[in-house]
Amino acid sequence: MTTSSSSEPAGFQSIRAAILTPSGRGAIAVIGVSGSGAVGLVGGLFAPRGPASLDARPDGAIAFGTWTPSGEEVVVVRHGRDRLEIHGHGGTAAPAAVLASLLAAGASPGRWQDWCDLGPCGREAVEMLPAAAGPKAARILSRQASGLLDRAFEQLAAALAGGDLASAGAMAERLRAASCVGLRLTEPWRVVVVGEVNAGKSSIVNALLGHGRSIVSPMPGTTRDLVIAPAVLAGWAVELVDTAGTRGDRGADSATEREGIARAAEAARRADLVVRVLPPGAVPTAAPRPDVPELIVRSKADLAAASHSAGELVTSVATGLGIEALADAIVARLVPEETADPALLAGPVPFTPRQIEILERLAVAHTDHT
Repeated sequence: MTTSSSSEPAGFQSIRAAILTPSGRGAIAVIGVSGSGAVGLVGGLFAPRGPASLDARPDGAIAFGTWTPSGEEVVVVRHGRDRLEIHGHGGTAAPAAVLASLLAAGASPGRWQDWCDLGPCGREAVEMLPAAAGPKAARILSRQASGLLDRAFEQLAAALAGGDLASAGAMAERLRAASCVGLRLTEPWRVVVVGEVNAGKSSIVNALLGHGRSIVSPMPGTTRDLVIAPAVLAGWAVELVDTAGTRGDRGADSATEREGIARAAEAARRADLVVRVLPPGAVPTAAPRPDVPELIVRSKADLAAASHSAGELVTSVATGLGIEALADAIVARLVPEETADPALLAGPVPFTPRQIEILERLAVAHTDHT
């Protein structure tokens, strides 16, 4: 049995620290710290600006403050509870001093190569990061790159092996719930805006985008084809699709318009969410599809005050009324997990079919044990 030296600080022997940037002159140097309890060790040497301690900050947080042993101003990136980066002045003396204080506090010297030794899920996350669909998707993938999902699978397998079936079942259920969002991290959600001609669909799309992507005209039937525009709403990437308007029972005026309406109907069938725009006084004539969620939006509230049903959103592009609420409602429909359980997407999130297959195999093992 091996014991640590009495002169070695207790509690941090499993933590490794290494300078990650090349030696020599440079504006910034980065020191990586990894291992169980890394947040506690770094937190004892780092005084962040603001009231929240390093331990109280979420994974993915970036904290600016002072490295207390040297008085140097540094930035600490908390990738996870056992994985951090310390960004400070470059050169050789400054990073060497930070590393020396970490070793004096109980960390062991590591290699920069150890920092890059990712598990299978971590490597997949790094590969997918450039294609992340929006800043929130990038943050989720960054957390998985730090090893969060690899460790979750290890913990799930260990719980099964140890016969802790209740914990295994709970972990599998949370991973399964998180995967509903994880599988969309590189694929924007598609939001299709539909309604009758001159209902204000294009104006609402432009308001959500913040610029004039669709042509707006008082002449009915201006939009004849699908107009697809990328957008980021509350940190999530979506595709907004403006469509040709219908004319109720009257029907289209031309073959071109009929084709545009047919394309709009097909786009709605394949949407993740349909936003149906109704002007004041209009009555919904199309029954919502049971397989596609739908939002009802009342437009042009500045022109006429009209009654609306519960659950309908009232908007005015001219005054800005309801546009922000509409963006929030779209995100709430597309990513309900974010509001139902805010901690869910801050933890391990499966994001590839391979990972889902692993999860299902472990879930089957859980069922066999029961």
